[in-house]
Amino acid sequence: MERWLKRKSFSKNDELYTPPILVKPILKYAKGVIWCPFDTENSEFVIQLKQNGHKVIYSHICYGQDFLEYEPTEHYDMIISNCPFSIKLQVLDRLYKLNKPFAIILGLPILNYQVIGNFFLDKELQLLIVDKKVSFNGKTASFNNSYFCYKMLPRDIIFCHLEHNNTKDNFVGSKMTIM
Repeated sequence: MERWLKRKSFSKNDELYTPPILVKPILKYAKGVIWCPFDTENSEFVIQLKQNGHKVIYSHICYGQDFLEYEPTEHYDMIISNCPFSIKLQVLDRLYKLNKPFAIILGLPILNYQVIGNFFLDKELQLLIVDKKVSFNGKTASFNNSYFCYKMLPRDIIFCHLEHNNTKDNFVGSKMTIM
């Protein structure tokens, strides 16, 4: 196992790469310079945001840039990414402390967790909910992954239609890889 996979703030099951179809819904809400803190240059977020005219700063723990400790020195306006599931609460806490608009992909079932509910009691939360359980690997996903946002959307809850769930013949995987 690679050295960076052994870090406490990372589980090897956390490295699921966001497919292109799940990046598209957030593009129309992106503004300015975007920091993608869990991404490499081949991330679908980085690729599609750049294609849409945004300057993108990316970082990843494999580069020694642990989101829980690292922040770019360059100016950025918002944060967009898909965080490691095993540290979602720590990531959310850090995101709110940074006080920048953000959109982070998380599974909607986390709203059933009491600790998550308690966390959001005194926080602003917006949701961009996609209408499909999008697959990351071509197999049917067991739950919906959508965007948990802060100061990004024009309304607190927005539903978004996707053409398909990214399975079987419709599967298109991410171009992101780890060196």
